[in-house]
Amino acid sequence: EDQMSLFRPDSAISRLNREGQLREPEPELLGLLQRSQQIARRSRGAFDITVQPLWQLYARAQAQGRVPSAREVQAARQRVGWQQLHITPERVAFARPGMGITLNGIAQGYAADRVRETLRQAGIAHALINTGEWSSLGQSAHGADWSLGVADPRHAQTLLGRLSLRGRCVATSADDLCAFSEDRQHHHIFDPRTGYSPTDLASVTVAASSCLQADALTKVDRKS
Repeated sequence: EDQMSLFRPDSAISRLNREGQLREPEPELLGLLQRSQQIARRSRGAFDITVQPLWQLYARAQAQGRVPSAREVQAARQRVGWQQLHITPERVAFARPGMGITLNGIAQGYAADRVRETLRQAGIAHALINTGEWSSLGQSAHGADWSLGVADPRHAQTLLGRLSLRGRCVATSADDLCAFSEDRQHHHIFDPRTGYSPTDLASVTVAASSCLQADALTKVDRKS
């Protein structure tokens, strides 16, 4: 939270977004930023932590009872681009004014990985971990594998299916969690290459060896 929260004005990324640079970032934050850039590169920009200007634009427009105009979206896109985020151990900085980052698409997964490792080191053999993304150790109290239901984004009390974790991590991104329009055509997941939300899939669930990877890939898979 101290490093990655957008809601704490004194957090590291809040200071980065406000000042345009962050000197001597903490190793934990530095590592996550570097990992985020690797995923951006491998996904050809489908995953991009610099989409914060788009989120701010849509949030402002929603508060005014509208959706952004095409011109506004295009202007915000000029301040988005993972290649314009420069990262070194000494300094993190934006190449363009008005840029910003959000780690909301990867930090929850990272947190779940950290919790699981901390519990393992403490000798905990069985646990189900929920940071917004899911991880586990061992088995449930019934002696069986941990099992999760995947909710239907159109009917919250209905399950689309069940997943056995089998030591894997699971993350879901869906358009019902934060929408900027009633028809959900505009929601909190953005394609940085267009400035708009992908609409072909309402929900994506990914199982992977780490929650960080699963969390990030739920955004990439929507745009592939």
